[in-house]
Formats: sequence, C-alpha cells, structure tokens
Amino acid sequence: MANEEGSKDSVMQAAVQQPVADPRANEGVTEIAKVTVKIPPFWHAKPELWIAQVESQFIAAGISSDRSKYHTVVAAIESSVLAQISDIILNPPVVDLYKTLKTRLLEQFADSEQKKIKKLLQDLELGDMRPSQNS
Repeated sequence: MANEEGSKDSVMQAAVQQPVADPRANEGVTEIAKVTVKIPPFWHAKPELWIAQVESQFIAAGISSDRSKYHTVVAAIESSVLAQISDIILNPPVVDLYKTLKTRLLEQFADSEQKKIKKLLQDLELGDMRPSQNS
C-alpha cells in the first residue's frame, strides 16, 4: 500500500566509503569499507521526522563526516525536492554542507508556526462540516 511518503519497497540506498583502521597501521595502509545507508523517501508532511530518521541511519552506519552526509542525502533525495533547493545543490557551501542542506530543507518544507496556527484555527472553525458547508 503506497502513500505520500512512499512504500518500504522504495527505500533508497546509498553506499558511503568510510576509512577503516587496519591492523597494519604502522605500514601506512588504510582500507576502505562500504557502509550502506537506507535513506527513506522524503516525507513532505513531516520533514523534521524524515531528517531524524536519516540522521539515525548515519549514526547506525557510523557516518559522521559532514561531506558524506551531504552527498548521501543529495544522491538519494527525489528530483522534485532537489528542484526546490537547487541553489544549494548547484552552489554548495564551502563549510557546513550537511547543516546548510538540513536547515534549507526545514525552511522550505516545514510549516511555520503561523501556518500551523492558521491550519489549527481553520480545522476548529469547520468542526464536523465540510469546507463547502462553512458559509
């Protein structure tokens, strides 16, 4: 059963390379291991929860690099969302890549307090009536 947020079958996966300590560290050898991160489809209705879920995936995968987080999200997020934040995608900031992306996603998609209050008041005014019955 698919909904606005997408089904569990549509979960995107992104491979991120993280350095892994090698027991032969004194030889100056570093191995690269791939870590799989399951980025869920963007949740337009609750971007705060979507970001929390993505960040949990980063923690579970041991990803702490700002750059890795940014590029993982950009690679996995749907094109309709990217189009609305294209300025950050086309001209990424020099520092705080992920933090800037996260802030912009919340600014773009999260309801402001004013919108939330307006929606709440509209719902209270309607009660059990349909919008067409409120005249």
